[in-house]
Amino acid sequence: MGAILKRCDCAVTAWERCPHPWVVRWREPGGRSGRQREKSFEKGATGKGLAEKWERKVERSKDTGSYIDPQQSKRTFSDVWDEWLNAGSDEGQLADSSRVQYRSIYANHYAEWFGARPIGSISASDITKWATWQKEKGYKAYGIHTRKVVLASVFKYAWEAEIIPKNPCKKADPRKRKDPAYLPIDPSEVPTTGEVEAIYDSIRPYYRSTVWSMAGCGMRVGEALAVCDEKWNRETGFFAVNAQLGSFGKNEGAGRGTAVQSEVKWSRMGRKVPVVDVTREEWDTHLGTYGTWGDEGWFYESETYAERFPARSTFASRWNKAIEKAGLEDRKFTPKSLRHYFASVAIGAGVPLPELAVWMGHASSKTTETVYVHLLPGAEERIKGAVALAVARDLSEALGRVRAV
Repeated sequence: MGAILKRCDCAVTAWERCPHPWVVRWREPGGRSGRQREKSFEKGATGKGLAEKWERKVERSKDTGSYIDPQQSKRTFSDVWDEWLNAGSDEGQLADSSRVQYRSIYANHYAEWFGARPIGSISASDITKWATWQKEKGYKAYGIHTRKVVLASVFKYAWEAEIIPKNPCKKADPRKRKDPAYLPIDPSEVPTTGEVEAIYDSIRPYYRSTVWSMAGCGMRVGEALAVCDEKWNRETGFFAVNAQLGSFGKNEGAGRGTAVQSEVKWSRMGRKVPVVDVTREEWDTHLGTYGTWGDEGWFYESETYAERFPARSTFASRWNKAIEKAGLEDRKFTPKSLRHYFASVAIGAGVPLPELAVWMGHASSKTTETVYVHLLPGAEERIKGAVALAVARDLSEALGRVRAV
């Protein structure tokens, strides 16, 4: 059993009134071989009550086998994060590119809020406040949810490794979304054809063809930067999208010599996309001007290192300069905006949403429907008309029954 006492010269009979803190002393599991621990509480009746509660908690956790070393809970979130990340790498669960992405997530989304805090002090309400902070910074619901899932993995690891006595994410329930994973895009997020052309004219000529890879074929930026001649079937007019540019490669660092991953988002099998005329013309122009490199005939090469892929950070820099040069800073376009353009043009031309989901590489047509269905031309009028028709039909049937009587 633990002991509640005071380490002072006051008589035991005076402890209730003396100004010194209460102390709980206990041994960790293991009998006499267990380490002796102490924890201090404030003076007075309140402190004594807290001390008694702590002593009961320690003994109960020892009896149930759930005892956690309090010193472990004092480790910073940053320290436990590194341990979690390295543990995943040691088990072969994380590729180098994933480690780089996780470090970026930590620096941009967790460090400020959780980094220096003792991990045991982080509560479910802290995670809820963090999510609110993320919303206030303008992040989309799906991104916040994804980062909550990562947090859940870290805290699950800390709980299973007996670093913390309870998992705050269990109470916060981060895996249940209060907000939808995907939200309908605002029409203002879709560039016009004129704006796409302005970006094309303003970006560095070497990367111009990527604009129509995204706007003409619906590719993601990583997929557009991993285009190669070998996967372009000119006879069928299709390109096999089954690779994307990662963020870690030969030069041992994020953005300093990247590599192509042989799979794309949502699918290890990839997809085939039709190469539209404007994209085909741009690709032919690029090949005629710059040629290719490597056995696969890669289109884009590092601006610094021969026979290496370009860094995504380099492309991001070229993109931002193009947006500024085109005078579109207020539109806040990202490369993903070109996918929105592709989708909106396809919908406007009557391409069915299930087909569009295939071309865009969505995991499900539900994603396409959620994000883009409101862009269907005449959708609002059709639903209004459908309701009006149903009401009119019901009224007609009712009148028919009255006449029959």
